[in-house]
Amino acid sequence: MNTIIRTATMNDLKQVQELGLKLSKKERKEYDSLLDLDKISKEGAKHFKDRISKNDSCVFIASVDKKIVGYICGKLAKTGSFGRLPTVLVAEIETFFVLDKFRCKKIGKKLYNQFIKWSKYKKADKARLDVHPENKLAIKFYKNNKFKDYYLTLEKDL
Repeated sequence: MNTIIRTATMNDLKQVQELGLKLSKKERKEYDSLLDLDKISKEGAKHFKDRISKNDSCVFIASVDKKIVGYICGKLAKTGSFGRLPTVLVAEIETFFVLDKFRCKKIGKKLYNQFIKWSKYKKADKARLDVHPENKLAIKFYKNNKFKDYYLTLEKDL
């Protein structure tokens, strides 16, 4: 299986948006029933278009036999965000998805490595992301890549 990792272009927008919606559907089903899929679907094209076209963000895709099977999307956080000193620049992984059929084949690792390479090129000091606490597989992946717990958000139904 020949996997190609490359920067997404506007020609990839529709396929990336479709994968982003698949990710949201999966997360809604497995972790968060409150995700607004209509809003995500409506805003997805603009979101990914911005990430593909702007200098402070990125979308990398993985393709196998010319079919996009995964992507990672991120951006640079404004300096001083998240209660940090204004000199700290953070690269945020916003969304990251690989089709089930292509998981455990090092595709996610290749996408992740490309994001980290981009982050270093952009002179980011830290990498950050949010992950649902029940997404054990993702948490294991990130912890294996030296991510540590930083903030904990708690929520209660009323």
